[in-house]
Amino acid sequence: MDGRIMQVLFPLLTVMLAVKSAPIQTPRKTYNMDKLVRVHPMSLEQVVALEKLQNHPSMKLDFWKVPHLNTSVDIHVPIHMYNDVTKHLSRVGLHPSLLINDLQSVIDQEQASMEIPDYVINSFDVMSISGLKPRNSDIVGKYARHSEIDSWLIDIADQYSTLAKVESIGSSHEGRDMKLIRIGKNNEARTKPIIWIEAGIHAREWVAPATAIYTIHKLLTEYGINPVVTQLMDEFDWLILPSANPDGYEYSHTMDRLWRKTRSRQSGRCTGVDPNRNFDISFGGAGTSTNPCSDIYPGTSAFSESETRNIRDALLSERARIKLFLSFHAYSQLILTPYGYTSIKPSDNQELMRVAEAGVASLKTIHGEMYTAGTPPDLLYAASGGSYDWAKSVAGIQYAYTYEMRPAEASFGQSGFILSESEIIPNAEEVWASLVTIATEIQY
Repeated sequence: MDGRIMQVLFPLLTVMLAVKSAPIQTPRKTYNMDKLVRVHPMSLEQVVALEKLQNHPSMKLDFWKVPHLNTSVDIHVPIHMYNDVTKHLSRVGLHPSLLINDLQSVIDQEQASMEIPDYVINSFDVMSISGLKPRNSDIVGKYARHSEIDSWLIDIADQYSTLAKVESIGSSHEGRDMKLIRIGKNNEARTKPIIWIEAGIHAREWVAPATAIYTIHKLLTEYGINPVVTQLMDEFDWLILPSANPDGYEYSHTMDRLWRKTRSRQSGRCTGVDPNRNFDISFGGAGTSTNPCSDIYPGTSAFSESETRNIRDALLSERARIKLFLSFHAYSQLILTPYGYTSIKPSDNQELMRVAEAGVASLKTIHGEMYTAGTPPDLLYAASGGSYDWAKSVAGIQYAYTYEMRPAEASFGQSGFILSESEIIPNAEEVWASLVTIATEIQY
């Protein structure tokens, strides 16, 4: 056989043999005929009934929006529990609307929208596994895997070496690197005020890391060309952590699209902690569950997770210069102001609201999307242990906000967390407009 042909075939044969001899992995979790329903509690009795349902140890329902008076609540109900849950809801006067009849079909549509869907890569696509036919290295506007994000950060920092530097803030529970990119003119001097952006702390909220990637790309590729970008790069250093929960994020790509938490082992057969309930601010308080299998389980103690400890340490090392802290999430189209854990407002609430509302106004000018600014207890629900509350109260960062990005709500036939790749760029464009305004409006 021709030697050149062997050079091509040998790596492929090696990969094929490795695949055949590899142990059988746990199959990807599917949600065939699972439902997404919505109820609207109008009384405290109904809210309490929903909270009991949310914390029921055997039901393990996934509340995409938690119970709050006079606010729509979205609940993911497995097909085998649908009749029992709807009967339970009806007994307290709640009559659910069916938003999605088959949740798996929506996940499949999202996968189909991706350039090379993960289900192809994970179905023994030899070329992809061998590395001979990698996915498009330009991940802007794509739902990239954690390793792809890492590689892209290194590549773009090398390309713009006078403006960017990649640093590791530590490793995740499973040993994945948590890379942060430091961007700015003369950022090595470390004298300028800092804007911090953290994205992807909840694994299934894929649009958050994708928006962080867009922001990094915008800052670096348009410096010296776009006067607004140039000014923001000259005035600030930007510290951006696009993948704040690497293990959970990777797991959501490979095994369970709706995974939210970290991947550390907990008691019993439970896995993971909600990292945005794991910060040391009213730990274990409002919006958490003592059930270690719950999606809002805060952990055994504050900062029990490698990921949150890494973020804490990185923030504390820079807190004297950090003037703006931003946490990217989805969904609901909100800019949340502190505090999330209590209805008590910070003393500078008026200033925080002024800046947030200016950001909302700028965001609307891009694609007409409506966001709302306010605290979680006023707009959604109280939730303790969040990163932005900790950044404000403990790290002492004056301006701290959480973005809840597209869509505004789950709609009939469309999931909230599961968003087509075609939505990434429009979402990122409008978020960028608000970032420009917020960065311009803050006073320090």
